[in-house]
Amino acid sequence: MRTAMVRRSGWSIVLAASALLPPPAQARDERFAISLPAGNLADILEALSAQTGVSFVYDVRLPTARTRAARGHMTARDALDRILQGTPVHAVRIGPRAFRIAARPRSAARRPAPPAAPELQATATADEEIVVTARKLPEALSSIAGAIAVYVPRDPARQDRATRAGDVARAIEGLNVANGGLGRERSFIRGLADSPFNGFSQSTVSVQVDEGRVTYDAAEPGLYLTDIARVEVLKGPQGPLYGTGALGGVYRIVTNRPVIGSTSGTATMGGQMVGSGGLGANAEAMLNLPLVSDLAALRLVGYARSDAGWVDDADGPSDVNRTRIAGGRAALRLASATGWTTDLIGAYQVSHTADSQYVDRDYEDLTRNISQREPRRGVFGLGQAIVSGPIGALRLTAVTSHAWQDQHDVFDASAAATQLGVPGALRYRDGRAYRVFDQEVRLTSAPGSAFAWTAGVSYISAVTRATGAIETATITVPDYFALHRRVTETSLFADGAYPLAPRLKLAIGMRLFRATTEDERQEELDARKVNHAVIGFTPSTSLSYQLADDRLFYVRLGTAYRPGGIDPSNSRTGRYVGDSVRSIEAGGRASFDGGRLDLTFAGFHAVWHNIQSDYLEPAGLVATHNAGDATIFGVEGSATWRPGGGWQLRGGFTIQRPRLTNAADGTRLPKDRRLPVVPDLAGDFAIARTVRLFGHEITPYAAFNYVGASRLSFDDGLDRGMGDYALARAGATTTVGPFTLALDVDNLLDARADSFAYGNPFSIHSEHQYTPLRPRTFSLSVSRSF
Repeated sequence: MRTAMVRRSGWSIVLAASALLPPPAQARDERFAISLPAGNLADILEALSAQTGVSFVYDVRLPTARTRAARGHMTARDALDRILQGTPVHAVRIGPRAFRIAARPRSAARRPAPPAAPELQATATADEEIVVTARKLPEALSSIAGAIAVYVPRDPARQDRATRAGDVARAIEGLNVANGGLGRERSFIRGLADSPFNGFSQSTVSVQVDEGRVTYDAAEPGLYLTDIARVEVLKGPQGPLYGTGALGGVYRIVTNRPVIGSTSGTATMGGQMVGSGGLGANAEAMLNLPLVSDLAALRLVGYARSDAGWVDDADGPSDVNRTRIAGGRAALRLASATGWTTDLIGAYQVSHTADSQYVDRDYEDLTRNISQREPRRGVFGLGQAIVSGPIGALRLTAVTSHAWQDQHDVFDASAAATQLGVPGALRYRDGRAYRVFDQEVRLTSAPGSAFAWTAGVSYISAVTRATGAIETATITVPDYFALHRRVTETSLFADGAYPLAPRLKLAIGMRLFRATTEDERQEELDARKVNHAVIGFTPSTSLSYQLADDRLFYVRLGTAYRPGGIDPSNSRTGRYVGDSVRSIEAGGRASFDGGRLDLTFAGFHAVWHNIQSDYLEPAGLVATHNAGDATIFGVEGSATWRPGGGWQLRGGFTIQRPRLTNAADGTRLPKDRRLPVVPDLAGDFAIARTVRLFGHEITPYAAFNYVGASRLSFDDGLDRGMGDYALARAGATTTVGPFTLALDVDNLLDARADSFAYGNPFSIHSEHQYTPLRPRTFSLSVSRSF
């Protein structure tokens, strides 16, 4: 049946999404409706950022100068030249949408600025700085004393577009995402992996959208990445700035904000064809609309996507694991010439997967014996308000964020009927509701201050409600399992960097917190309740040396903590204790040959005490306990080379050794066990070239990823191998008039491997399970911007 369908549809044009951001050259030349009165320099720069979407980093403290007015349709570069004329600072472009504010030469500070020289168009050989805000203030990536990686859409060496966290992980060293399916994927950074199972322990990676946390003990919600500015990944424990749970690091999605001075939009339609599978399609749209001249703008984003399935029922239909996603985002920005901005953001996404993607035979065979379907439905929502503006020379930011998720999973539980005490063919309905409220108020130092700092107060409340119902053909047990968990964290935090010498800088961060946990858990007739509070302190420190403007080396110490909860297997206390991570790393960033060659490198060592790990009880329900202590050693690095002629090459690697060293009672393990999911070795390589052909720029690319061997779990009976595979992909993009076309081929060589040795918690003990890679997939895309 599948063959006939593919043959009948083989002539169809399939369209897949391309990035919604304009290309770099277009971003440089874009003209905006700008209206900036004369005023305080710092306030006017903030207003210009709101009206154009550009970012600033500062080499000097901004003077208390008064700017000239700038009004009319012009580029951001032209507006900057006007407002900075006659001031002791000037703007240096460091990227398509980023500028560095630096001191003028003394002789030029008081004379009118000359006409701006024409700027070079962005090419694959241009050295462009990235401005990030993951550390609560705008910083040039090259100046940060710590490991942070950034995924930017339309990177010439990463032409294939990321739409989910798993796609981003292919381009970020040290980031691993378990391939459990949409909404079930757990993320891990630098080997700090606690469990492959979606239980109720807090995630080791803090997932953020813009200024707010969106998950606590839930898996990454499968957010569709469209109209985003970048994804920032902070590696290593981030307790001082992000609080409890950020043991492995932070995964932060930064969306595009409304641009007040521009009316623009993008429309995209698309789809896919999966070899040995079905057809998929998608559509996206973005509209940026100024509402009140110089004061407000609205940005609307909508999308819908249907991904083809590729797993077959041995005795039934084909391609049963089709996934559908639909959602949207609305952002309203209000700004004034006094430098104050208000951003109101709302997002909503609903997803549905028709059946699980694992198979119960060798991963070479894309078939499963299906007696009962295992569908999944997920709903995600986000509301966020961000107010920011000057308080004297300082800057105040107040954030209120509320995220919610509702997840409904169905599992075939027949294999565990005896353990569950209900005979016959069973369905288990797993319902979960997650709510995360995040409130933060912080002050940051004046732009360009030699002592750059941020300090504030934070409150987080995370509530989880879970229910489990068992169904047979004749009976239903609606309250077989129930859990209610509420965790709060109130904290004071501060982080700052002080120059000890012209090129030597010391940074210190700290967080004082009080975390409370209220846990209630019921299994069948057994009910337990635990309340607990803890006061803690998580510091960090780093020392960095700027060998040259484009070469920095650093040493960093980091810490993070995670509170405990109920452990039904602990007959003495009934709970598991909190775990903590301490790490040390040394690394650096360097550029050579005028910015043509960029290198990043780091070595790290982490000690993890009292690991919290979700485990499967004999009946298949998930619980949490302390598994012991672990150590992680590793090195990672990446290089980007732009030799000229439109070429760009990028490669990276991770070598690490995450091992469980001690049992929960402190006993030294006779044989160190691997931590789950994460491999010891991973690497990536990509090559792209921009050429001109028939009057059009065309950028073909090829990319390769290797994921080393890993283990599913360190629990007895589930220490099963997986991974150890290579993936290749290739494609090309081109622009024809107002249209952007792209062809992509994922899993180019149609590799077959087990990417995740798990799918069903009730049958995993009695059978081996495999999650095969998606077969070779073809996509063809077209989009138009206006």
